[in-house]
Amino acid sequence: MKTVYFLIFAAFCLFTVSTAAAQDAARMTVEPQAINIGALYNGTTLTAKGSLPADSEAIVRFMGASCELHMKVRGKVGGIMWMNLDSITFKGAPTVCLVSSAVDFNGLEANGGASLRVLRLSGLEASVQIETNGGGQDNAFEEFLKLKQKEGLYREMFGNISYGGASEGQKTFRAEVPIPSRLSPGAYMVELDAVRNGEVIARAEQPVTVNLVGFPALLAGLAFGCPALYGALATIIALLAGLGIGLVFQGKGAH
Repeated sequence: MKTVYFLIFAAFCLFTVSTAAAQDAARMTVEPQAINIGALYNGTTLTAKGSLPADSEAIVRFMGASCELHMKVRGKVGGIMWMNLDSITFKGAPTVCLVSSAVDFNGLEANGGASLRVLRLSGLEASVQIETNGGGQDNAFEEFLKLKQKEGLYREMFGNISYGGASEGQKTFRAEVPIPSRLSPGAYMVELDAVRNGEVIARAEQPVTVNLVGFPALLAGLAFGCPALYGALATIIALLAGLGIGLVFQGKGAH
């Protein structure tokens, strides 16, 4: 009889743990799973949807692979002429970082979510290594963020995530993430973080591949596989573009 009671108790504990784990799980699917960059590509919208704990907030990030970026620090020489002074290298920075939330990030942090900084653009500073052959490191990361935001590759946005109904401790979500036109081919990752009281309680990830297709793929293949032919083709295209511009403005005369 004791054995029977023990088995019933063990089954009850297992069911309770399984139910709690299911309630604290996060699930996500992404469309499209492959982004094709053709001659007419001008950005697209990526849709992420799934479910997360009903009492949590969703933060969705579209992340590129880590890379190494080499830049120049400009400054005035003798207080007169602007020149490149020092070289600066950023290691471990993602090529793309798009962060989305249903509500304002500042509001989340004000409600006890200060640790959410690691998911924001400013949180990248902890993982990015900065090397320089001179000075200029004081505001290097801030200037780096400004540059990437100007390029459209780094961005924080809120209001593009909506929630659906809740059932059995889970609620559905849908995120519409605008993907910039300036995107390089390669492997990317969509990350879903379920946040409760400033802590990440569940996470899901889905890979996304970006491919060159059509004419851009042809040019890329020529550039790496046949540089001479690529150079000739680039020259012809430049000449045709020049002729086209000349025809457009022909006959207008000088002013």
